Amino acid sequence: MKCEVCGTGERREQLIRYSLSIGEKLVVVEHVPASVCDRCGETTLAPEVVERLQNTISTSRTPVRVLETPVYEFA
Repeated sequence: MKCEVCGTGERREQLIRYSLSIGEKLVVVEHVPASVCDRCGETTLAPEVVERLQNTISTSRTPVRVLETPVYEFA
């Protein structure tokens, strides 16, 4: 399927790493199915995927692992 953003790339289904900042906390969810343009990188998530992401993030489930992340300030 053609990308509706750039108009020339092809969308492909792939698994992505989704990250979200909630206050001072960075949440990462791996292996999220998404449609990604092979030219511009535009990423689209299906409504059912978004609903499952929201459920995963909002519940206090135990993460599969914890990452230590350096934080830099752009100055």
